[in-house]
Amino acid sequence: MTFEEKSFFEPSDILAVQFECVNCHASVVIPIGKGAAASHATDSAGGSCRFCRTAWDLPPNSMEHKAIMDFVSSLERIAGVMKGRNLKLKVEVKIDDTQKP
Repeated sequence: MTFEEKSFFEPSDILAVQFECVNCHASVVIPIGKGAAASHATDSAGGSCRFCRTAWDLPPNSMEHKAIMDFVSSLERIAGVMKGRNLKLKVEVKIDDTQKP
């Protein structure tokens, strides 16, 4: 017998996004739902880590940088659009079984 665990969440369940440096593991958490997440994310996701100065392969104003900022903005907008609707939008997330106790 096989058991499968799935997790679904709604955009309104997303409280924040986190940017983490792969070198020093310093991170910045940007709250979602305050209407200013994208501008805070733009400041936080600059061209390098603010702590160890490791360069990120994400040049400011590049297409990749814009895609991330659009994603952060979209999280806020989608949660607002779906509020009070007779339809639920949910996203399934992968659960890493190797991290379970």
